[in-house]
Amino acid sequence: MFYEDVLSRLQDAGVRFLVVGAVAMNLHGVPRMTADLDLLVELSEPNLTALVEALEALGYTPRLPVPASSLLDPALRREWVERSNLKAFTFVHSLRPLQEVDLLIESPVPFEEADSHKKVLTAGRLRIPVVSLDHLITMKRAGGRAQDAMDVEAMKKLKRVLESSE
Repeated sequence: MFYEDVLSRLQDAGVRFLVVGAVAMNLHGVPRMTADLDLLVELSEPNLTALVEALEALGYTPRLPVPASSLLDPALRREWVERSNLKAFTFVHSLRPLQEVDLLIESPVPFEEADSHKKVLTAGRLRIPVVSLDHLITMKRAGGRAQDAMDVEAMKKLKRVLESSE
């Protein structure tokens, strides 16, 4: 299973990450179809090294024509954001074209802030760190796509339901 394989490998490697995007919406209870896995990661060199090694061990490579180790360079990441408006660094699998892993390299919510408010779900031995609903709404608002606006409305409805049941 795609999600379980990736999340287990990251967990075993000690990678600091949070599930964001449509998978996080599903885990919060808002149904949303998706094939990829979006992650907010702590961008230190040791954490990114562990992440790259974990993904490469599963057969993932960068979509961009650059070595995965390029992700470790903060100046290069800034250049991607500033020159190309790149928000996520995508890893792809040659045998599973729909199973992409997107790493946010720019986020309206800093990792440490998001991590301090995360929700941790358990599935068997797997602990899944998920961005909070409020932070996910902030991230989706910043996305600017029509789909993001629809996602925000769906999550706001969920929030109202959850708040009325308290």
